[in-house]
Amino acid sequence: MIVKGGKLYYDLPIGILCLESQFPKLRGHLRNPISFSFPTVTRVVEGVDIPCLLFNPTLDLVEPFIKVAKQLEEDGVQAISGSCGFMARFQGIIASELKIPVILSSLVQIPMIRIMHGKNAKIGVLTASSNALTVDHFDNCGTCMDDVIIHGMEHNTEFRETILEGKRNYFDIDALRGEIVGTAKNFVNKKQLDALVLECTDLSVFSHDIQKKIEKPIYDINSLIEFTYSVVCRKQYS
Repeated sequence: MIVKGGKLYYDLPIGILCLESQFPKLRGHLRNPISFSFPTVTRVVEGVDIPCLLFNPTLDLVEPFIKVAKQLEEDGVQAISGSCGFMARFQGIIASELKIPVILSSLVQIPMIRIMHGKNAKIGVLTASSNALTVDHFDNCGTCMDDVIIHGMEHNTEFRETILEGKRNYFDIDALRGEIVGTAKNFVNKKQLDALVLECTDLSVFSHDIQKKIEKPIYDINSLIEFTYSVVCRKQYS
């Protein structure tokens, strides 16, 4: 039996495009290597941070993402994801440039979630910034912005200063958890949601805490990565 080489990685299912950031990446975050039961590899897109992607998304910004994604594909990863849901803007472009699956944002799941929950279900999207989330992000994920209810985290001090603005590279974990869980619970209850999508990858760390409070299905980038892993690395049944 001939086994082919020539790759940097072998049996590596997921490569993750990452923004420049210094805040802690707790278990449950894409950039924490023990978040998943399978190996992943991260690669920082140099020169692009969260404020840049969210609030200054110029047309030429996609080029470094394409370059890093192609390098990961060449290195041997079997699928590409992203550490920020706002990479949704580049979903269609990067997917068309690669030969492996590309899942840059949890928003990619929305068409499936709509089918799963029915046409009358209320689907909520909890985002890092409702002001920065646009029609383009949804269009590039094959869905419609009007098909969901959106709420942002930008009014929460701990979240805004550490995640959105990058003012410091530490946070108060209890304060951050309280902001995220509290905001999610109020959002779900006020809008009577049937399902919740976490756009922001930094919210996934607290997905279990959120679900304990809302008792609703929660979809995020982690659930999408788990699904994609099962697609590119099928279980052997016999």
